Amino acid sequence: MIPRRLFTSLVLAAVLLGHAPARAQSPADVALARELFREGATLAEGGRWAEARERYARSLALKRAPLTLYSLGVASREVGRLVEALESFRAFLVEMDPENATHKSYEQPARDAITALEKRVGRLDLRIVPAGPRALAVRVDGLDVPQAALGLPRIVDPGEHGIVVRAEGYREAKATAKVGEGEQIKVTVKLEPIHAKGPGPVKPPIVEGPEPERPIAPIVLLAGGAVAFASGLTVGLIGVQKASDAPVQDGPEAAEARRLALAGDIVGSVGILAAGAGAAMLLLGKPQDTPAESSGISVKPFVTPTGVGLVGRF
Repeated sequence: MIPRRLFTSLVLAAVLLGHAPARAQSPADVALARELFREGATLAEGGRWAEARERYARSLALKRAPLTLYSLGVASREVGRLVEALESFRAFLVEMDPENATHKSYEQPARDAITALEKRVGRLDLRIVPAGPRALAVRVDGLDVPQAALGLPRIVDPGEHGIVVRAEGYREAKATAKVGEGEQIKVTVKLEPIHAKGPGPVKPPIVEGPEPERPIAPIVLLAGGAVAFASGLTVGLIGVQKASDAPVQDGPEAAEARRLALAGDIVGSVGILAAGAGAAMLLLGKPQDTPAESSGISVKPFVTPTGVGLVGRF
């Protein structure tokens, strides 16, 4: 807590400064600035630093005075606004009157405060990727960051800070950064183009499994059909030969020959159908995990005294 004697001195100094010819101001503004300064001093004496800071800031806005800057620095430091406090003390050293004994008495305390605050403030090193986009606008804690300040460490109060970046042709980017006392951190904000293509479809992983089974049924049908056709052709030719050798057209030899020819036609037709079905199944790539009976087709070989063949069912 600042002693009452100190604040009395500050008030008296502010009154004296009210008559300094720094710049033309209305008497009403000067009087109001003086009253706000007195209120701030009273609040600070009672430890009500947030309210005191508000009064000092308003007083400074009405009339800029070195001791108001110093008092604002003290109040800002007490409420944790270290950057504002640091700049207030620096401004006091710039604007103080070296010939003014009251100002001179606060010069060393201001320098000591600056040294301590420079070690306590945080630093935020903000980088934008890609660099140099058009119409770049950066805000930290709701305040615009000048273009000239980008790419350089920026002093900030310890704590969490919100960052918003906008640029022509890019989506708005937001980030947060938490900075401790005396800490410097680097934050990189990556901008995403508005018309950027999204990630392509994810290819499913290639899983190597066992080799597929060979299509047995189509091969059996194709081979069996070929055998049946050959057998039918053979039986048919035998029947034709016997019919030619028969002594009479209506005798038993001729009847037997006709039966053989008919059997040859049937077996040959079955062979053609079976071979066609097998070829179609191979061409269409139909899975063949079941025997030929599952497709409604059965082929059985037979042997007779006159030859061999296959019997098919469709």
